Amino acid sequence: MEFLTFLMYFKFFIVAFLVCIVLDLLTARSSKKKSSSLDSFVVRAPIDFAILGGIAMAFFLGVFSICEDIGEIETYSPLFTWIVGGMFALCLLLMAAPIQGVWDIVVENDDITVIKGFLYRRHWKFSTICYAEAGRGGLKVYVQGRKRRAFFVDTMLPASQNFIKRMEKEGKPIVYQHKDQAEQIKE
Repeated sequence: MEFLTFLMYFKFFIVAFLVCIVLDLLTARSSKKKSSSLDSFVVRAPIDFAILGGIAMAFFLGVFSICEDIGEIETYSPLFTWIVGGMFALCLLLMAAPIQGVWDIVVENDDITVIKGFLYRRHWKFSTICYAEAGRGGLKVYVQGRKRRAFFVDTMLPASQNFIKRMEKEGKPIVYQHKDQAEQIKE
């Protein structure tokens, strides 16, 4: 009986995230004009991530509700609790990725603000960027006075091309590990 209550709460979370997805889709049309600018843009996960997370969550809940009805799942098993918790955490993270403030790189003129998980904010200046290394799936950006990378820009995200063009415009070098990778990122 407790598992059915558990499912009811997570169905509520799915509806809440679907409402967020619809709101993001409605506001995406108005903010699309902003993304073509090289001076002011936001690198954010696409709405497809939230849709994929919603589908995974619905599939996951459906499988577990069917297994509960059949009686195949022992709901008080610690392993079951860890598996359910891990899957829900991954699905919720995927569903929340496109929401503003979850994972953003905001570029406004010379200022760069990196936001991770609503709480972690780090501010950088475009003028302090030394170079970027093009690696698997993105750019590792390094700034002056810091030996470790400052932040990572995923090149699969829509506005990441604006970031690459801005780096070229500012004359900041992008170090490519392989020549075929350079051609892939420029596309």
